[in-house]
Amino acid sequence: MLTDERQEKLERVARNRQEGFTVVIEDVFDPHNLGAVTRTCDAFGIQDINVIFETHPEFEPKEVGKNSSTATNKWINYHIHHGTKTGIQTLKDEGWLTVATVIDPDAESIFEADLTHPKIAMLLGNEKVGLSEQAIAMADKKVTIPMVGIAQSMNISVSAALFIYEVTRQRRTKGLEQYLKDEDGVQATLDYFNEMQEFFRKRNKRKRKDKALRREQRESKQNPPS
Repeated sequence: MLTDERQEKLERVARNRQEGFTVVIEDVFDPHNLGAVTRTCDAFGIQDINVIFETHPEFEPKEVGKNSSTATNKWINYHIHHGTKTGIQTLKDEGWLTVATVIDPDAESIFEADLTHPKIAMLLGNEKVGLSEQAIAMADKKVTIPMVGIAQSMNISVSAALFIYEVTRQRRTKGLEQYLKDEDGVQATLDYFNEMQEFFRKRNKRKRKDKALRREQRESKQNPPS
């Protein structure tokens, strides 16, 4: 059962979730990198992450990356898309401004681009090749992080953190309160938190019970009745 303190924390988090901001990960290679991105999303109040599986094997985001996400993955809404074209088109049909993060001298600098759109979907590619050509072609906007070092790339979780920070910074400059969830959105998020809390409570209870049963079985084998 939730304590009053725990319930207050969940309500506080729900009230600080941003509306109209989602991160889209295409074909992430290492699930633990998705976990790291999830941790940043949670910290900056992003409730929804879209995960596209085009060429890489599908996995369940809530079941992997627990350590890299510091267990924040259980609070996030993951939307799974089977295919880049389908996933991005779905977002565009819902009115999202799709922004591709690329290494391209012709792309807008993240520090100069206007990222205050009310519904912005930040597209990030995998660790090896970045976004696919199809994802870039379908995007409404291309942005890049100017780099002056020998290496012209960063880990996906680092890139995601920088992009998420800049979008949030621009929103704060404009007035972050207008980008937060309304009362219906807060309640829906809180309902989801409570649902996840109960789901994992029951699951952990089953795991403890199964673990205790296995321990009893091992002890029984080691110490058979005489």
